[in-house]
Amino acid sequence: MTSIPVLVLGSPLHGDRARLVKEIFSHWEVLAREFRPAPADEIHGEPLKFVLLLTGGTEHELLRFADELGGPFVVLSHPGHNSLPAALEAVAALTERRTRVELLHLGDREAPVRLGLLVRAAALARDLRGKRVGIIGKPSPWLVVSLPELPALEEKLGLSFTEISLERVEPLPVDELPAGERVEPGEEELLMGAGVYAALREIVAEENLDAFTIACFGLLPRRMTACWALARLACEGVPAGCEGDIASLIALLIAQVLTGGPGFLANPADIDPERERMVLAHCTVPLSLVEGYRFRSHFESGLGLSVAGVLAEGPYTLVRLGGRRLERGFFVEGSVLPEEMGREDLCRTQVVFKAPKGALRKLLREPMGNHHVLIPGHHRAVLETFHALFLAEP
Repeated sequence: MTSIPVLVLGSPLHGDRARLVKEIFSHWEVLAREFRPAPADEIHGEPLKFVLLLTGGTEHELLRFADELGGPFVVLSHPGHNSLPAALEAVAALTERRTRVELLHLGDREAPVRLGLLVRAAALARDLRGKRVGIIGKPSPWLVVSLPELPALEEKLGLSFTEISLERVEPLPVDELPAGERVEPGEEELLMGAGVYAALREIVAEENLDAFTIACFGLLPRRMTACWALARLACEGVPAGCEGDIASLIALLIAQVLTGGPGFLANPADIDPERERMVLAHCTVPLSLVEGYRFRSHFESGLGLSVAGVLAEGPYTLVRLGGRRLERGFFVEGSVLPEEMGREDLCRTQVVFKAPKGALRKLLREPMGNHHVLIPGHHRAVLETFHALFLAEP
C-alpha cells in the first residue's frame, strides 16, 4: 500500500483527536489508501507537503508550518468539524503570501481523481531530486531564450548541474560499428559515430550523470557529430539533448522519470493551424521510439552520422518549458500520424503531429522557443499539475 505522509492539524476543542483521525480516515477511502498521519519533521523532507485540516481553528498552525517550510502544499479538507471553513481561510492567506498551494476538498466527487494526479506529481518531483545534469560545451549561440537560470532549477527541482569541456569528447576505439542501412555515410562516419558514443558513455560514467546536453554543433569543425550517440544513450536511460539546450533537456529528463522511457526532441519545422498539423524534425531520435531507421549525414553540414527514423504512430504529449525559471509551460495531447515526409530540406527524422483544435495557433501566438519534446502517451494532466506546483510562479 502506498504510504504518503500527511500532517494532520486539529483543535483540542473538538475532543478526542485520535478518535477523530480514525473516524475521518475510515470514512474517506482515498485517505486510508494513499496516506498515513505523520509528524511535521517527516513532512519536511517531502517535495509536496500534504496537510489535512481535521477541524476548524487550525489556520494559524498551518500558516506557521508554511512559514517554516515554504511550499508547495496540498491542503485537504472534509465536510465536518469546520474543516472546510478553516481551509478556505488559510489557503486564501497562503495565496496572498505567494505560496504555492492547492485546496482539495474530500467532499468533491472529483477529489479522488485530482488527488491521484497530485500524488503522481509529487512522485515525479521526488524522483527528480538529486539528479545530476551535465552541460557539455557552451550552448549554441542561436539559443537566445532556452537557457534558464540554473540556480532556480536547483532550488525548484533539486537538480545539480556540472559544466564539462567539449574538448573531452574525443572518439574512443570501438570493436563494433553501428548496423543499419546507409545513404550518405561510409565506414569512416560509422567509426566516428560509434567512437563518440563510447566517449560520451565514458563521460556519463565518470561524472555520474543522469542526463546531459551537448553543444553538438561545436563538434562539426572536427568532422564529428553526436546524433548516433544521443539516439543510443537515450535508450539506455540517459536523456541526452542537443545544442546545449537546457530547457528541452529538463523536458527530456521529466519524460524519462515519468514514463521510464525517452522523449523525442525536435524542431517544429512547419505548422498548419487550419489542419492542426505540425511537422517536427531532428537529426537524432531515440531508437526505442522508432519502427525503423536509416543512417544519413547531418542535415545542415552534410557531415558525420545522423539518424532518419520513423517514429511509431500513436498518442503523444507535446511539451515545451519556457521562461528564465521555466515558469511557463505548453502541454498538448495529440497523435503522431503514419506519414513519412522524406523531405530533403529538413533534419533527417521527420514526424507529423496532429494536435487538438486551437493548440497550434496558441503556439504561434505565444511561442516559448524552438525545441519541443514528444513524450509517448497521454500525460498532459500530470504534467500540468507538476508544472503548476513546482515551476509556475505563484
